Amino acid sequence: MERQDLAKLLSGTEAFSSASPKAIELLLEAGEVKAIADSNVMIREGAMGESIWMLLEGKWVVNVKGERANEIDRRGSVVGEISAVSHTPATATVKSEGEGKAFCIPQEALHRAMTEFPELAGSMLRSMAKYLGRL
Repeated sequence: MERQDLAKLLSGTEAFSSASPKAIELLLEAGEVKAIADSNVMIREGAMGESIWMLLEGKWVVNVKGERANEIDRRGSVVGEISAVSHTPATATVKSEGEGKAFCIPQEALHRAMTEFPELAGSMLRSMAKYLGRL
């Protein structure tokens, strides 16, 4: 995936919608596009969030307490932000169903970007509040 396409996709997500181009650039530099194998676990319920993940290709299944709670197949969907931002254990397991690709941003890089670019922190918090309000 071209860097400018990835930047556009990141900027188009609710979590990063208010981020400046410089903040997006920092996240692009710190993140990595990863090939995802079938049944790969990106986030494990109860584990501390080490990264946030954005779906580029494929399908993910979300399980809560062993029960299928959701499916994610929309390109640009972001998972793991609550755990990564708040340093709390993940409330769900996110696992791939089939092969795919994802953009992974390490927690440390996310926190560095939020410190340098407060508008990014605000965007992330608004996105998380909307998500939590839907639960």
